[in-house]
This record gives sequence, structure tokens and C-alpha cells, in this order.
Amino acid sequence: MELKNLSLAFLLIFFASQFLSGRSNDALAGVNHSIQISPPDTIPPFLIMESDEYYPEEGDPSIEEEDDEFEEGEFVQHYDVATLSKMTAFEVYAAVWDTARINPYGLDLKTKSDTTMLTLWRNPNSDYSHPTCGNVTSEFGMRGHRYHYGIDLDLETGDAVLSAFEGTVRIAKYSTTYGYYVIVRHSNGLETLYAHLSRILVKSGDKLKAGDLVGLGGNTGRSRGSHLHFEVRFLGQQLDPRQVIAFEEYSCRTQQLPITSSSFNYQRVAAEQKAKIGNTRYYKVRRGDTLGKIAKKNKTTVKKICKLNKISTRTKLTPGRRIRVA
Repeated sequence: MELKNLSLAFLLIFFASQFLSGRSNDALAGVNHSIQISPPDTIPPFLIMESDEYYPEEGDPSIEEEDDEFEEGEFVQHYDVATLSKMTAFEVYAAVWDTARINPYGLDLKTKSDTTMLTLWRNPNSDYSHPTCGNVTSEFGMRGHRYHYGIDLDLETGDAVLSAFEGTVRIAKYSTTYGYYVIVRHSNGLETLYAHLSRILVKSGDKLKAGDLVGLGGNTGRSRGSHLHFEVRFLGQQLDPRQVIAFEEYSCRTQQLPITSSSFNYQRVAAEQKAKIGNTRYYKVRRGDTLGKIAKKNKTTVKKICKLNKISTRTKLTPGRRIRVA
């Protein structure tokens, strides 16, 4: 009799544990869902990004063969050329309020003839806040064969992302490249961009102070691994964030930042690299292909293909592999 009761007790404990485990998993799934929001089914056609943003794994050997290419967005003018030509750069910045396009200002700062002394803070204890506490994992500049227009900061999905300066949210939406992202516009001509968020916690028009929450870190858009892609822009065009922020000290680098045409010299390097990439072509190997057939199809030679891909004439070609042909 006692053995029967003991067996019954064990069965009751087993079923109770399974029930509670199911409830616990359901609750955990609910928490994860509240953080990781699924992208919308369709992306509005005007959300074409300016950045050649792409995040390969560190040391990924396929970086030079990636076929996920996409072009920079076009500036769409809301003002006629005659009107714009009579306005100063800051007047254009003040006049244009656009909640869709990342850079709606259409200014060419490579031809800037003067120096602008930009005031970054008046009170160092309250006018700046570090956007997130993670280390820098990728710098502004050339990365592989593409230009990287911001700095990446390490974080975990769900970590707080803060506004670096006081300002107004101009854009808070989703794009295929930046994922969930926010642009905060600051009165001195700077804008800061926070990308790959898992969740946006502000909307266009919101007034923020330095240190206010803009969203939660994540891994949305063209991103491999949770991180914050952070950009600093002056009158719509990117600056190296290290000109503004000392990331290892969690502070602004200086109170007064001089902005000249040389601040945008990187654009020439990026343009040259983009033109170079434009002349690069790849071919996806099909079943039955040989180096000779591929060379003939692409009007080149086997020797050139082998040199471009660092392979020999005896290399086995597997269907689906991408090889460079120009």
C-alpha cells in the first residue's frame, strides 16, 4: 500500500514539474518577444540607405566575394536649385525637416571654404552621454573592400542605447540595412545615428536630453552579431566619430571641434573604392562548368581567373561557388 502511494506521489511531482516548466518557457518566450521585434513585412520604397553597411564575421574569408551589394540613396530635393543656392549651409539644415531620408540636405562639404568651430558641450557633466558602454569593435574607414561610415560598439541584445547629446528625434524607423534605427538631430548642426536596435523607444519629434534612452541594442538589418552601429553627421554628412568622442575615456574629445573641408576627405577615398568595385565582376559556378567555359562566357582567360582568385587550373569548382572574373 505504501509503495503504491509512493509511486502516485512521484507521478504527481513529475506532471507538476512538466507543467511549471512549460509555463516558465512560455514566460521566457514572452520576455524575448518584448525585446526582439520582427521587421515589417514590407519596407517602404523610399527607405534606401546611403551607407555601404555590411557586417561580415571577423576574419570571414568570403568578405571579398559577398554579393550583397546595394547603392547609396539619392538626395531628393524639396527646394529648387535657385532657392538652395541663396541659403547658407546652416539655413538649409534649419529649413529641412525630413522624417524619411537619412541625408535630406544635399550639401557638398568637400568644397567648404571656411572653418566652423563647433561647440560640443557647455557643461561636460550633463551635455554628453556615452551611447553604450561596450568597446569599439570596428572603426570608421575602409573595411575589407567597402567603406564603413560609423563606429561599432559591442553590446548585448536588450542593452540600453542612449542619446549622446540633447536633441530632437528626426527619424525612428526600420530599414533593410540599418535595421531599427534612430537619428537624433542636434541644434549645432550635428546628427547622431543609432542602428541595428532590437527595439525603438522614441518617435519622431520627441525631445531628448543627453543620456535619454533611444532604444535597446540588437542585431537587426544587415548585421551579424549584436552591436551598435553609431554615426556622427555634420549637416547630413558623416564625420569620423573619433573626431568627436574619446571612446576609451567615455567623453567628448574636445569642447570646440573645427570643421573644414578636410574633415570630409574620406569621401574621395570612398568614391575611388566604389568606382573600383564597380569594375569588379563575379560569376556563380554552375553544374558542368570548367575554367575554360567560364573564361569563354566572360570574355577573359583561365590564367586571369586563376590569378584573381589565387587558384590553380586543377582547382575543383563546386556549383554555387562565386569566382571573380574581372
